[in-house]
Amino acid sequence: MNAVWNLGECTSAEVIREYRKTRALAQTTIRTVLANLRRKGFVELVPTTERGFRFRASVSRERVARRMVRWVVSRLFEGSPMQAIQYLLKDEPMNDEDLVELRRMIDAYRKGSRK
Repeated sequence: MNAVWNLGECTSAEVIREYRKTRALAQTTIRTVLANLRRKGFVELVPTTERGFRFRASVSRERVARRMVRWVVSRLFEGSPMQAIQYLLKDEPMNDEDLVELRRMIDAYRKGSRK
């Protein structure tokens, strides 16, 4: 999905090139994944006069991220966002800028803004 989100409207060949920048997979594997994403409603065909198919994301990165984070918190952290945050704070490096941004987000949350 990241390749499709990054490219916008794209062909399977473009997705293959984009994906291979980070990991080598067979073309058939990537095309199978695209077909499965289409079947599940994550990508859709774009009308075109070209010979092959063009794809675009039919769901936003944010929507998928929210659903996945909820799933992870529910399954791995017993539904506790606090446990997930504690895990991240212990195991993931954060620089001073990250911590300042985290403080800003906490302050905004306290004031009732969840942006």
